[in-house]
Amino acid sequence: MKSEIIFTGTELILGQSLNTNAQYLQQALAALGIDLYFQVTVGDNLKRLVEAILQASARADLVIVGGGLGPTEDDVSREALAEALGLTLEENPEARLVTERFFKARGIEMPQNNLKQTLAPPGGMILDNPVGTAPGLALEHGSRLYILLPGPPGEFKTMVDGKVIPLLKKRLGPGVSVIKSRVLKLCGIGESRVDEILGPLLRGKNPTLAPTAMFSEVHLRITSKASSHEQADAMIDGMDRRVRELLGQHIYGKDGETLPEAVGNLLAEKKLTLAAAETCSGGYLSHLITSFPGGAEYFKFAAVSGYCGMERHLGLKIDPRKKPAEALARNIREMAETDIGIAITGEGGGLYPAGQGNITIATSFKDRTLSRDLALWGEGAELRQRAVQTCLVLLWRTLK
Repeated sequence: MKSEIIFTGTELILGQSLNTNAQYLQQALAALGIDLYFQVTVGDNLKRLVEAILQASARADLVIVGGGLGPTEDDVSREALAEALGLTLEENPEARLVTERFFKARGIEMPQNNLKQTLAPPGGMILDNPVGTAPGLALEHGSRLYILLPGPPGEFKTMVDGKVIPLLKKRLGPGVSVIKSRVLKLCGIGESRVDEILGPLLRGKNPTLAPTAMFSEVHLRITSKASSHEQADAMIDGMDRRVRELLGQHIYGKDGETLPEAVGNLLAEKKLTLAAAETCSGGYLSHLITSFPGGAEYFKFAAVSGYCGMERHLGLKIDPRKKPAEALARNIREMAETDIGIAITGEGGGLYPAGQGNITIATSFKDRTLSRDLALWGEGAELRQRAVQTCLVLLWRTLK
């Protein structure tokens, strides 16, 4: 089954609201093995929503519209579906029960404009909304299934779980397939080099393998479609092994795992301790490393300052023949009596202003010091994030 989902709401178009419903529905459809090729966002405009529904009808068997089922004039999903399919709207007794129930349970009179939520095209199946006033709708028309759902996330997710998934499972029957994914996370290597090494694996059809460039990382998504969860997992496992044979030295985790978490796990596993000196990142590096349980076991000390003066305040001796970051990494390790010292310093502009930031990161571990100079561009917060992410990569490589 091919699907298309449409979300309506001017607040989504303007970027005023984050569409968390999209991810939730995408994952639900994938778990059912339903292909999703297009997702469209439309403002609260009848004509454009009609166009979106007609467009989806030409290329999908299942069309789901999220939002636009409220009582106000700019809620036009019912009207758009009726117009797109050449149908009329009429009051539906089941829809009225759902809408009135909300107000009766609270002992308040229902405003007249909520009567709009009781309308539905003939033949439509009303989907109960246990947490709101807007009933959903499922309509078989021709060879396609149309589903309308309210936009508020609490209502949307409740109805996807309680109404939409059971309805789709029944329609799909016992031969339903599943789509599953796993994301392998890499660092210390660029996307183009990954593409070059993996070669033919990236052109596979099932499972598929697709790279995405992130902050100083590359994520590889493995996706399989099969008749069972076990078969899908086995297909993913096979591709996982082939990728690790080629790029295993760069893989730090998978799915929800993060680089700071991977660094913390390595520190705990190797029973090593860490201290940090930050002169231009506002303590962001220390924050990330200690954001997971057990951080107090391996993270012992942090010094955070502005662009200069840390060595004076801490009584550290900086060798003028060495890079400040290298000296700080070594000194902070010795001062805190830890196994590893890590430092991040801003030189020639720092990180906070927009534009270019010139930084140096360094690690000191036993008798080995590694450092790297970076010239980064962007806004202050983004620069900080890029710098700290690169610092984590260096620390991870040091630990490996």
